[in-house]
Amino acid sequence: MEDRIGVFVCECGPNIGATIDVASIIEEVKGIEGVVIAKPHKLLCSKDGLEFLKEEIKANNLNRIVAAACTPKQYEQLFMRACESVGLNPYLFQMTNIREQCAWVTENNEEATEKAKSMVIAAINRVKKQEPLEKRAIETSPDVLVIGAGVAGLEATLTLAQKHRRVYLLEKAPCIGGIGAMLEEVYQTMECAPCMLAPELQEVLQRDNIEPMTYSELEDVVGSFGNFTVKIRKKARYVDEEACIGCNACFEPCPVDVPNSYNAGLSQRKAIYLPYAGALPNIPLIDREHCKRFAGEDCTLCEQSCAFGAIKYDDEDEIIEKKAGAVILAVGATMIELGSLEKYGYGKYDNVYTALELERLNASNGPTGGKILLKDGSKPKSIAFIYCVGREKIGYCSGICCMYSVKLANHMMDKLPGVSIYSLYSDLCLPKKESQRIYDRIMDRGIAFLRSNETERVSSNGNKLVIHYGTGSATRKLEVDMVVLSPAMVPNPDIVKFSELFDIPLDDMGFFTEEHALMKPFATPLEGIYIAGCCQGPKDIGDSVSQGSAAAGKILSRLIPGEKLELETKVASIDEEKCSGCSVCIALCPFSAISRDVEKEVSAVDETLCRGCGTCVAACPSGAATARHFTSEQIFEEIKGVLK
Repeated sequence: MEDRIGVFVCECGPNIGATIDVASIIEEVKGIEGVVIAKPHKLLCSKDGLEFLKEEIKANNLNRIVAAACTPKQYEQLFMRACESVGLNPYLFQMTNIREQCAWVTENNEEATEKAKSMVIAAINRVKKQEPLEKRAIETSPDVLVIGAGVAGLEATLTLAQKHRRVYLLEKAPCIGGIGAMLEEVYQTMECAPCMLAPELQEVLQRDNIEPMTYSELEDVVGSFGNFTVKIRKKARYVDEEACIGCNACFEPCPVDVPNSYNAGLSQRKAIYLPYAGALPNIPLIDREHCKRFAGEDCTLCEQSCAFGAIKYDDEDEIIEKKAGAVILAVGATMIELGSLEKYGYGKYDNVYTALELERLNASNGPTGGKILLKDGSKPKSIAFIYCVGREKIGYCSGICCMYSVKLANHMMDKLPGVSIYSLYSDLCLPKKESQRIYDRIMDRGIAFLRSNETERVSSNGNKLVIHYGTGSATRKLEVDMVVLSPAMVPNPDIVKFSELFDIPLDDMGFFTEEHALMKPFATPLEGIYIAGCCQGPKDIGDSVSQGSAAAGKILSRLIPGEKLELETKVASIDEEKCSGCSVCIALCPFSAISRDVEKEVSAVDETLCRGCGTCVAACPSGAATARHFTSEQIFEEIKGVLK
């Protein structure tokens, strides 16, 4: 079919028209082969301009369009939709930017006009080589898998749990709520954490379209955005979840006592246990590692005490397969291991605690019922908080340690009237709008802030702990009853496993790499996989909740029940005849869209994952990889036009 090209030059008010001689461009291109009409317009992107464009396409039976106007980032899609509305394939449209690239940057009007002419000719050359592309759409599953039931995962789950959608909430621990559920009060509001979280936890457990899967782990994932298949290992609890009513009658007869990790080892629990009072779901589990029966002894005390027949010694792990259109990773973070930081005396001296251990001492459902006690059972008269523990080792600020330490110091003033509190810091991070107010409040209460420019060291002097710290050129000592360490936040060890399963890169700190740090901090390079909360980087509860909601919102806007998912049209393709099977493209693809066809020994593109970035095209040594709508022929023709 012969080319019938329409060229339309926008004056953009004075933005283009005052600098570039639009009439001379029109005269220049009228004689080019294939151009049947060339016209100017005052404002092509306006409602009148779009109607003008559509009428010209119909009246002149145009089959290719060139628009010389402003930035394609702003208006290319608008013009393409206008073309499509009158039956012209939108990929037979080409836009060239003569505002930002000519009128606004070239002072000499004649030079700007000549440059604009060459760019319009380049666009005409290119559009002749463009081919119609068809939009593609696939059937999808609207369901979503959320991994991690901390505050970010909970918010994402509740946001997603809309009509005609099922959400699978996967949690490795036996209960939901994450670290947030282990706290007593939270900054900046200083409100009760269990009271704040309880309604959300209950809603997650009671909503029909949410399926909580606690004490479970992801085994495998295959597929792509819209159609993932995941395999989940639901670990044996040895307690029937339907039969158990949560009466806890099985705890007392158990003869085993082991340290309770949920209370940071500050209390004991049984081999059959609930992590902490109020944990949800209220269903205990048997710790196979410490249970006497699983060690070979004939112990059935918990079974005998259960009036509902809920104990199942023959329970086994179960592999469950689910379909999901998208996945949110909200696997959280942890605190730096203090074993490598011996100078702080953690594990060596009594009464050196971490901030999380103090949280559990302070908690009403904790090991002491909320009483702040030393190891000998007495109340401390002086407490020192050491900030930024481990920061020199990891090389970044966690951003939350100062504020959670300030919060804890405030609680200690309430719980221990007359206590002396010291805060040793190297830098203070008070990032939120309420942070300064909270800091000022505790300053008014007489808490001493001591700036230390040298690394602290903790030693012992009888019943006292001695902190050695530096101020300027001097080294000082501070004796206290209790030392509380504020450890830096580091990635969850499981993040490496998820990185490998989903092929998501990690940054140099070990957290997930987001697609764009500012514009898409909740997205990953792999479409359909989103991140939320502290697995993307250290953050507080508010920021984690915001990111969980943002990730869920992105999914809601893309995976709509009953509607097909439109795929990227301008994707890469690989010519099997030319492909040498070197696999260079597989290693370089940032979206994991290319895999190896083992039978044919060539690379193959998964068009549901490809985003058309062109990395594989640039890297392919044999020229087998090409990008639709950006072929070498199209680009070279455009270059020739510019050179004319």
